[in-house]
Amino acid sequence: MNNEKMKEIFDETMNEIANQIRKNINNINKNDVLDLIDLILKVRNLKNRVFIYGAGRSGFVGRCFAQRLMHLGIDSCFISDAVTHRYTQNDLLIMISGSGETPSSVAITQKAKEIGGKIAFFTTNITSTIGKLSDFIIRVEGKSKDKAISEKTLAPYTSLFDISSLSVLDSIGAILMNILGVSEEDIDKRHASIE
Repeated sequence: MNNEKMKEIFDETMNEIANQIRKNINNINKNDVLDLIDLILKVRNLKNRVFIYGAGRSGFVGRCFAQRLMHLGIDSCFISDAVTHRYTQNDLLIMISGSGETPSSVAITQKAKEIGGKIAFFTTNITSTIGKLSDFIIRVEGKSKDKAISEKTLAPYTSLFDISSLSVLDSIGAILMNILGVSEEDIDKRHASIE
């Protein structure tokens, strides 16, 4: 493959990703987003905790959001890291799964439902097993693994869902930052000092 063809694929893929984010800007239910923000603030104000989980690349997106919540002074953790706190009926679980059928994600959601905490879900598949267990659903458009082979895109496999979810979560972070009056300097003080 020559350099010009590689540059063309690069540009087209970047545009595909940007267009997917624009599509989510236009189609995401903003009231659902606001409801989730209210719940996160309620959990914070009651000194409870936000738990986040996703498998595979969704897990990397979840870890990013858990870190951002920590930067904003919200007690959070990513499930399955070495330090995972005890989940209680007063906590919030944010689950990220495009298909809503990933076995580890389903098992964790079922356990959280038994315990009684609130469950928020980021997905393309609102009627999935996890969707049926969730209290709040944010539908994020993008190719998930259940459609990865049948839908052809330049961005590999589940990238469109992953990047779109990260964009939505970072936008929620921006709103929380404004509501809580957190400055960049505040985030810098909470940022890792040994890394």
